[in-house]
Amino acid sequence: MMKVLGIDPGNYSTGFCVLSSQNSKFNIEKSGTIKSRRRPDNLKKIFVSLQEVIDSFSPDEIALESAFYGKNPQSLIRLGEVRGIILLLSTLNGIPVYEYTPQKVKNSITGYGWSKKEDVSFMVEKILGIKTESYDEADAVAVAFCHLQSRRLNIG
Repeated sequence: MMKVLGIDPGNYSTGFCVLSSQNSKFNIEKSGTIKSRRRPDNLKKIFVSLQEVIDSFSPDEIALESAFYGKNPQSLIRLGEVRGIILLLSTLNGIPVYEYTPQKVKNSITGYGWSKKEDVSFMVEKILGIKTESYDEADAVAVAFCHLQSRRLNIG
């Protein structure tokens, strides 16, 4: 059995999902969204929350959606801080990290790399049978799914 922690990093809303796979069957063990408002407290909250998930579920690998440049350079810098927290958790816990572009993640779950967030959420519900609370949570499920599919096809 392979267990992956999928993460959709965000400055104030980070989605996560622990997804396991055995014999091409998927099981969502836990998923959710870590929400916070104040900096730098948000970084501590993300660190502590994800460490609790790691301690509880012992994932074999971490799958992370890679950063992309938007309109606001300040947002990219803040996203880099969140990614730094995730990479630190990976190192402290000895868990390898794999990164996937948003297009690859969307393609794996919807069949189209430029799908909208609503489409990703819909397909997560359809394929994995989970109704997510936020698009960030749905994206994290899709990241974990993308990783397990890539590992299964040995193209990660």
